[in-house]
Amino acid sequence: MKSIKEYLYYFIKVNSEKSHRDYYRNYYTKYLDMYMSCEEKKSANTIKNEMRILKKYWNVYPFQYFRYNLYKKDCTLSIEEMKDYIPDFFAYYLLFPKSFKDRNILCEDKKLMHIVNVGLKISQPNTLFFTENNTILSSSLDFINTTKCYNLIQKSNANKIFVKPTFGVGGKGIKVFNKNNNIFLDSSSNTPLDENYISEIAKNNYIVQEGVNQHMDINKIYPYAINTFRIITEYNQGKEPKIIFSLLRMGCGGMQIDNASSGGIYIKINSESGLLGDEAIADDRKTYIKHPDTLFLFSNYKIPFWNEIIKFAKDVALKYSPIKYIGWDIAYSESGPVLIEGNNGPGIEIIQDHFGGVRKEFDINNPNDFWFSKSYGLKDL
Repeated sequence: MKSIKEYLYYFIKVNSEKSHRDYYRNYYTKYLDMYMSCEEKKSANTIKNEMRILKKYWNVYPFQYFRYNLYKKDCTLSIEEMKDYIPDFFAYYLLFPKSFKDRNILCEDKKLMHIVNVGLKISQPNTLFFTENNTILSSSLDFINTTKCYNLIQKSNANKIFVKPTFGVGGKGIKVFNKNNNIFLDSSSNTPLDENYISEIAKNNYIVQEGVNQHMDINKIYPYAINTFRIITEYNQGKEPKIIFSLLRMGCGGMQIDNASSGGIYIKINSESGLLGDEAIADDRKTYIKHPDTLFLFSNYKIPFWNEIIKFAKDVALKYSPIKYIGWDIAYSESGPVLIEGNNGPGIEIIQDHFGGVRKEFDINNPNDFWFSKSYGLKDL
């Protein structure tokens, strides 16, 4: 018999799902538009019935039905196979929260993750300083002024400096400053990274880091962004961390970040062999057998240092135990793997774009079990 606290959790989550429908309806506008314009849809009755079954199974409005083109006539999946596609709300508000529990902040706060990585001796980009609430802190969290910050920038041997929101996802708000005659300039506005700029960003929370010098073998694929390996690990107490999915995220069209939501493309990797898949996919569902800018052919290309990346991902996952699922963004530099960040909600959409429905891989036997919980605090909701 379920407790009052478990039912309270259920009602909070149900109301949350309803309140998020407008958000997801807006988020999935392009997929809903594709559905509306599609001339090769299943019959209206079939679509209505399949959506009803999926909604009842997940207890979530089935936006995944549109994201993964389950409505098309050429979709050969049975309704049972369609159930394997995890809805976004379920993934980000029910599945992954049970994985990270009260350790959520470790992945959401880039400043905190930097500090933890230093303590755990995990290779990461060199951090120059932090800004927050009109205060500037060095990488060792000492108070410093704008002049010292600018001196750090002038002494940097990096070709790029990244200014990232301390709390941010999807590459939003990131500014990239490229070195030009010993001055770092914003790639989009030519604004210099000087004392005036530092004073301006000091009003908010940012982390300022040197760019990684990417290995030449990754530069061949796309040289203008740090292309990262998204490695999703599973950790069960007392067992070795397991790699459950691997992807390569790439910049595109001259962009200097690789986030799919910002215009990047992504391709699956065979976690055992390091072989790339046959096609990369963009967020708008376009597919590419070659990189559209460099014409790099994906099929049958094997990442030459794959075993090193896998070992690094497993080592990091073990150090961050007992968080069950984390998506690690790992760059490969001239001197080896570097952790860019960890994601406590590791992109269920791009995973399922490449691997299909992954309900079983995430050990979801009965979705209803995830709607009830007694191990939580109200402040976490």
